[in-house]
Amino acid sequence: MKALNARNLTVFLGILTTIGIVVYYLFRNKTYYDFLLWNLFLAWIPYVISLAASRIHSQKATKLTSLFIVLLGGLWILFLPNAPYIITDLIHLTVRKSIYIQNGRLSFAYWYDFFIMVLFSWIGIFLGCSSMYFFQRVCMVRFNRFLSWVMIAIASLLTGYGILLGREYRLNSWDALLNNRLLQVIDKTMNKESLIFCLLVGLVMLMFYTTLYLLANGSYNQSLKKQSDAN
Repeated sequence: MKALNARNLTVFLGILTTIGIVVYYLFRNKTYYDFLLWNLFLAWIPYVISLAASRIHSQKATKLTSLFIVLLGGLWILFLPNAPYIITDLIHLTVRKSIYIQNGRLSFAYWYDFFIMVLFSWIGIFLGCSSMYFFQRVCMVRFNRFLSWVMIAIASLLTGYGILLGREYRLNSWDALLNNRLLQVIDKTMNKESLIFCLLVGLVMLMFYTTLYLLANGSYNQSLKKQSDAN
């Protein structure tokens, strides 16, 4: 598993985020979708946590550094669903579809808002998957490849569950620590529909991540390296 250049990746993600915000304000005609900016900010949190964990991991291994990584891992799991959560904001276009219809057809405003949401969603997915990559590498180095993929699979499923709690039950990441109704809400999610939802969203997240992983570690790069070594 190749190591990502954290500095270059962070700069690139910062540029993407800046472009997304600029594009949003260029086409912004209503304040309704300003929540996208807040959701994009939340999408950065798991990425920043993963950078901190990766940085600590690069230090000399001690019980203290291991404890910090475990604590950061728990915090990361809580905030990871915020990254792909932006995809679900597309539902607002369906709910408010009537305001976009002019003369029996969708106005350009609909498509402007649609593609801005797609752009924000892509940035959020990229942030989430990048954070997963950093944590998987930490897990792989400290344990092994198999356990690192188990961690990724579990994180993907928990992301699905986090999105369920956020979209359907309007809970935030910090509600896991502060909301005294959390156990009641969790009890309500113990049903077949919720399970199917979590499995589906978890699978989608896993596919997103696997795509990034293969792009970073795919056979194409390996073949180029072999060819370069041969020359």
